[in-house]
Parts: sequence; structure tokens; C-alpha cells
Amino acid sequence: MSKPLLTLLCVVVAVLQVAIFNAAQVRSNMAQHMQEVAQSCQGKVVKGEGEIIEGKSRYVVGYEFSLSGKSFTGEEYFSMRQEEVPQKGQEIKVFYDPADPAQSTLTDPRVVVNRIATLKLLTLGFGAFTYSFIYVIWRNSSGNKP
Repeated sequence: MSKPLLTLLCVVVAVLQVAIFNAAQVRSNMAQHMQEVAQSCQGKVVKGEGEIIEGKSRYVVGYEFSLSGKSFTGEEYFSMRQEEVPQKGQEIKVFYDPADPAQSTLTDPRVVVNRIATLKLLTLGFGAFTYSFIYVIWRNSSGNKP
């Protein structure tokens, strides 16, 4: 494989890593904020059905909850492969931002923070593996030809 092509591959991998890492960081900041401030209350599932969203099968859960006499609603997507998903009419725990209760989720913010940290770690591992692989190819193409 030619060195310019290997160099291009390194640049493409680096750009992908940075893009994924930055996208994850935005979600991480939001999740860490929720982890620090979130409170929970009881809510109720008002919608639970499978839908095709952006070409993917998702289980859409609409929920509502009340705080100090005010009602709030939210919607969250779950994988259709997930074993347990909230069903319509079911009582559920809702995590919300006390400063802005419209910002709410059904997923515990600690779980979201851990998932994002795992994604970042996998991204770094993918990059390290890819760069190692490229290095081996680069080295083998450096003049060890008969």
C-alpha cells in the first residue's frame, strides 16, 4: 500500500475520532449536568409503540409527570431489541432538571454518563488499533522488498 494512501487513512481516522469524541462530549456535558442536579418523581407512560424513526425501528415512549400542579411531558426512544421497555399506562420514574423540568428523561443520568464514557474509550481504542495496524503496513512497505 502506498505511503500517501496510508497517510490519508491516518487523517481520515483522526477526523472520525475527533468528530465522534466531540459529539459524545456534547452529550456528556448534558448528562453530567443532569447527574449533578436531577431529581426524580413518578410519572406515567401515555404512549408506548414501535415506530420507524430516521430509518430505524424504535420504541417510542411518551410520558407525563406533574410538579407543583404543573404538568410536563416528554418522549424517549428505546431500541426495539431491548428486553424491557415501559408500556402504556405503566408508572415510571422520571428524572428532571429542577431549574427546567421540561428537561427530563426516563434513563438514569448516571447510566447515560457511563455509556458516553464507554463510547469515548472505544473510540480511543479503535484509533489506537487502527494506527497500530497502519504502522505495521507502513513498516512492511518501507523497503523490505526482495
